[in-house]
Amino acid sequence: MSTVRLLTVCGSGIVTSSMLANTISEMLEDEGYDVEAMEANPTEMPNYLARQHYDFVAYASPIDDDDLNGVPAIPAIGLITGRGTEEFKEEMAKILKAAGK
Repeated sequence: MSTVRLLTVCGSGIVTSSMLANTISEMLEDEGYDVEAMEANPTEMPNYLARQHYDFVAYASPIDDDDLNGVPAIPAIGLITGRGTEEFKEEMAKILKAAGK
């Protein structure tokens, strides 16, 4: 079973990012993945990405693409609003396939 490392980002790094982490973790676990998820706010994100490898970032507030250091990022506000879930899943599947997972 492959492990997916996920970083979720929202304005405070607490409530919305935790909701996203739970939602995305459930999606991935349903597909047979183990999931390691961390939550951050946009200013913490570069530090998290510098300390550990993440397969992708899911974000609900604006982030600076320059801070990603090549890590793929997916806008995830649609998972909160209920609009855009399928698009998110498709993008996530592409990223994981490209990573060989």
